[in-house]
Amino acid sequence: MLRALLLLPMCLLFTITNGQTKSEKRSLSPFLVFDSYFSFIGNKSADVWGFKGGVKVDEKWRLGLGYNLLSSDIVEQKVLPSEELAYAKNDTVKAQLFVRYFPLMAEYIHYNEGNWQISTPLQVGYGQSYFQYFDKNDNKRRIYKKGVVATQLGVNAQYKVLRWVGLTAGVGYRVMLINNKEIDAKMNSPIFAVGIKIYLSEVVKSIKGE
Repeated sequence: MLRALLLLPMCLLFTITNGQTKSEKRSLSPFLVFDSYFSFIGNKSADVWGFKGGVKVDEKWRLGLGYNLLSSDIVEQKVLPSEELAYAKNDTVKAQLFVRYFPLMAEYIHYNEGNWQISTPLQVGYGQSYFQYFDKNDNKRRIYKKGVVATQLGVNAQYKVLRWVGLTAGVGYRVMLINNKEIDAKMNSPIFAVGIKIYLSEVVKSIKGE
């Protein structure tokens, strides 16, 4: 199941771009979005910064790859593994959580009229999480580094403000398909997203004088 989810955007791209007849010509244009997600880890606010880029197909699909990074300070009390005891003053330390992952995205555009778009994005991303603490010499050390797989499904709205730039907003839900067992707080969470979209095709046209 996990492998199927990770391959879904690539399968969609293959199906969409190869399902055309000889008389048809697909419309392809690049896109780039910088966004922030507001969510929760346990009962704490957890903001995630990121960006996504890829290709829009026939004004109906956006397919791409991105990068997400937890930007909030989430701190937990962690019992150190035995191999770390020589570096710390105590066997329990305050450690900050770090999460980063690379999502594959498939987004279907339901409505596209005037300056408005409404779409449903599905993201499946693989990455890593770990805790970082300061040892007795104030050096940063990482512990409990594990792979994670996160998926998000939601609804987005987009408004084109200028020829090159648009604003995006959305709601959805994040589910951790594979999580770091050392994270005590619940990672599954509703998400609220805002972002800025750069219309790369319009930028290229402007450079060409079109």
